[in-house]
Amino acid sequence: MAKPLQNAGNTHRQPNQVLRCGVLLAITVICFALYFVVVVRYFSLRSSQNGLPPAALTAYGNNNQFHNSLNSINDAFVLHPEQHIFRATKTIRLYWNITREARRPDGVLKEVYLINGWSPPAVVYHSSAKLVVGLFPGPTIEARSGDDVEITVANGIANDTDDGLAIHWHGMIMKGFNDMDGVVGVTQCSVASGQTLTYKFQIHREQHGTFWYHAHSAVKRADGLYGGLVVHRPVGDKAGQSDLSIYEYDSEKMLLVGDWYHRSADQVLAEYKDFRNFAYEPVPDSLLINGIGCYNCSNARPGKPVDCLETDVPSIQVSGNKAVRLRVVNTGASAGYSFQLENAALQLITVDGGGFVSNATPQTSTVGVVYPGERVDMLLLPDMTAKNENRPADMTMGIILDPGLMPLMNLALTRKQVFPLRWTPSAETMYVRKDRRERVNIYDIQNTQGSVVPRTSGLHQQPVETALLYTSLGINAFKNDEPWGELNHTSWVWKNPTAKPLLATDRNTWGNGTEQANPLRTFNVPWFEAGERRWLDLVVNNIDDKGHPFHLHGYEFYVLSSRQREFGRPYNPFEESNADVTQNIDTKTPLKKDTVYIKPQGYVILRFPLHNPGLWLMHCHVLWHQAVGMGVVLQVGNITKATARRVQQSCRQ
Repeated sequence: MAKPLQNAGNTHRQPNQVLRCGVLLAITVICFALYFVVVVRYFSLRSSQNGLPPAALTAYGNNNQFHNSLNSINDAFVLHPEQHIFRATKTIRLYWNITREARRPDGVLKEVYLINGWSPPAVVYHSSAKLVVGLFPGPTIEARSGDDVEITVANGIANDTDDGLAIHWHGMIMKGFNDMDGVVGVTQCSVASGQTLTYKFQIHREQHGTFWYHAHSAVKRADGLYGGLVVHRPVGDKAGQSDLSIYEYDSEKMLLVGDWYHRSADQVLAEYKDFRNFAYEPVPDSLLINGIGCYNCSNARPGKPVDCLETDVPSIQVSGNKAVRLRVVNTGASAGYSFQLENAALQLITVDGGGFVSNATPQTSTVGVVYPGERVDMLLLPDMTAKNENRPADMTMGIILDPGLMPLMNLALTRKQVFPLRWTPSAETMYVRKDRRERVNIYDIQNTQGSVVPRTSGLHQQPVETALLYTSLGINAFKNDEPWGELNHTSWVWKNPTAKPLLATDRNTWGNGTEQANPLRTFNVPWFEAGERRWLDLVVNNIDDKGHPFHLHGYEFYVLSSRQREFGRPYNPFEESNADVTQNIDTKTPLKKDTVYIKPQGYVILRFPLHNPGLWLMHCHVLWHQAVGMGVVLQVGNITKATARRVQQSCRQ
């Protein structure tokens, strides 16, 4: 009789025990879930509206290396202008830990730089958080004009050299933020292994377009330390005046396209500088789109063996009902390239950081050349099939590397590569465009005109100053017959990346930190008085027998002329016999750029206002030429003590 009574008593107390157990279990589950969310958010970049990563990494090969997929559903190179053009300005905060690991971008094993970045949870979309294992290319940053940016960069590279790290924000004028420009030796000390540096700057309220960031320390850019940066133009109070409606497109995609070397960048540079190479530029082995490619392993040369696994040709996925805006960046170290499309057309709308082109620019199926550092924004326009007018035809995109800087043949390289281009319509019926342009078979970007410059612009006034530069590249007998670049007999080679940069030291000592072509050369920094209404004409003569794409930090400029004179004569604006030049100066529809290609034995005339005080590097964006001195530092205005003090403090961290 006792046992049934005992059971009856237990039955009476059981609900409380179950309740306590249930609460304990629920707390455990909630804690585990919160822990998981924190971990995922820490490692995730997929879901950040400010720092979007590349496509998810998938295991590839027997040794579990990774290979990207352009076919990923979560394609983070698809951009989101609708999230930025209508909102107010804000601060974008990111943390990047940069590492170096082995990957197979095109099937060939190579150590590349990865960014394991993360955004604060407040800007993470919960529904799409995804664990990733490091990003190459780095995360795509999307912002709008006027946003503040704070990015902490940590050097987590094991066994890093003394070169350290620096990140440059290519095309951003950085007005008021010269010390954040990210150039070792000019604006900062390198970030050594185990150290961090926070870049803080405001995007100028009038600046928008396609930009990118990349390493500006040693030659790390050629090993993959780069990523996309897009600044969307806000609509403001002008309803319906977004780029989406002006250009009649409904989606955007970034294409980071560039040549690729299977050897490390340090090895490639050493080969280039070897006197037995006779200053011939190293020819790339492959090309990548958004960090992936497809290399034919049978092309590998026995003299330079590689660890190669065959990969499928990646396809480029786009979707939309009207057109797709392609924001293209040449991330390569050496080669320019052209696009050749089948069953589709391209329409150029801007160059570099938002330089609008003429409305008369035609549509084409073949366009080029885009040189290293340059950007082009183009509308991708599908051709409709005869069988079904509501769906685009099957398309392909061919990318052809320009042979201009390929003095030697590389049998391992397939110079033209073709990628399937798959368009997914977003509606049952494709949109019929209002803007119908002339269509040409081939379009040369060098012939592009800009939009009409308003008569109120200071561009139409005579410049208060004119400066003349001569650039050259040759074999230097004083440097063991290595190739050596100069501008006006001055080279930019910084000897010690850990030393205080020019911005933090006295002008009289600047020459001590640089290396020049020979003992007779001295380091020279041209100085210009700053002023909002003070315009400069900068004439650059290329006396070399090869072309060079030059990038100017801190400024956008109008290209008034870009030509070659008879017999390769340089242009001196201070001479009287220049009728052939002056009659070809365009102040009505010049292109607005920050990177300009100077033809072999040609010249350019660049005009811009001296409204951005600071030290700004101008250099060839062919990485190998930059590495051997083809650059010059320009000083606009004076350096404030506060700026110098900030840089000195950052160097001591």
